[in-house]
Amino acid sequence: MGANKTNQIILRPRKEESLKRFHPWVFSGAIAKTGQGIQEGDIVRVFSASGEFLGVGHYQVGSISVRILSFTDETINEDFYA
Repeated sequence: MGANKTNQIILRPRKEESLKRFHPWVFSGAIAKTGQGIQEGDIVRVFSASGEFLGVGHYQVGSISVRILSFTDETINEDFYA
């Protein structure tokens, strides 16, 4: 998947542990930086503060800001849901 920085979420330090245990939610308080122009419903890639890829999911404004669809760096499209 491409490295489109506008669709990236960067977590605060030490906030990646739940994702490493495959918990599918990213809470708003865990987010350090949101890519410019991200809108509700966008597909985003989530990274730790050190730059480690953690997952890809749907962005939403609210307490649960990202719902992870995959912990693998893959493209989310119609084929993903097939």
